[in-house]
Amino acid sequence: MRLGPFDFRPSLWPTLATLLLVPILLFLGHWQLQRAVWKQGLIDTNAARIRQPAQPLTNLVGTQRPGPDIEYRHTTLRGVYDLDHQLLLDNRTYRGAAGYQVLTPMRLQDPGLEPPWVLVNRGWVPLGERRTDLPPVPGPTGSILIQTTVRLPEKGFTLGTAEEPGNTWPRVVEALDIHTLEKTLGHPLQPLELLLDPQAPGGFVRDWKPVYGITPAKHRAYAAQWYTLALVLLVIYVGVNTRRVANGPGRTDSEANHP
Repeated sequence: MRLGPFDFRPSLWPTLATLLLVPILLFLGHWQLQRAVWKQGLIDTNAARIRQPAQPLTNLVGTQRPGPDIEYRHTTLRGVYDLDHQLLLDNRTYRGAAGYQVLTPMRLQDPGLEPPWVLVNRGWVPLGERRTDLPPVPGPTGSILIQTTVRLPEKGFTLGTAEEPGNTWPRVVEALDIHTLEKTLGHPLQPLELLLDPQAPGGFVRDWKPVYGITPAKHRAYAAQWYTLALVLLVIYVGVNTRRVANGPGRTDSEANHP
């Protein structure tokens, strides 16, 4: 195909490679833009839930299994901590320091909620000098009223078993796996994690923030990279398959200079 002083003659393999790769790159760019829209929607939804006033846990959960619409909602509840059977969630860091998050079972005194047991995350504590030196995790006794934020636990990657062997308490666990922890504690649990309010007494380090991983801005930056790669590939494809031709029909540039 002649384009002024240039002749575009694509060869087979570069053409096939370009036809294959350009749609893939464009698809990846479009997918990243969709992820950005979805992530921003999730952030906005959770921010709206966080702004809502606290509700009694029974109002949010009732007799049905908790749904995703209650995540990051503030809730109030009354109950008694089981300080004799606490769990230390391993591999948790705070400002670069290794430690645990303290999961304390609470038996609720609010009627109408079955099962009446929940796990309250009372915050982060640092590791001891040795792994065998478990930190002290005292807490209030008797009936208490607390405010928390609901988080739905996700089963994460574990190294080996879900908990370390032994019968001592507090018990170190590798993941917040409700089904496994029900067996460890010996009674059913509500399938949620309650983050103790930073202003509530009886907790440890609590700097609760939603974790979203890749931000919408980074998703858009990734999309721009994929689109740029597609454009660069097209430019390379056109460049390697285009040649400058003679100034006149059937004559090369050197022939045109020497009649």
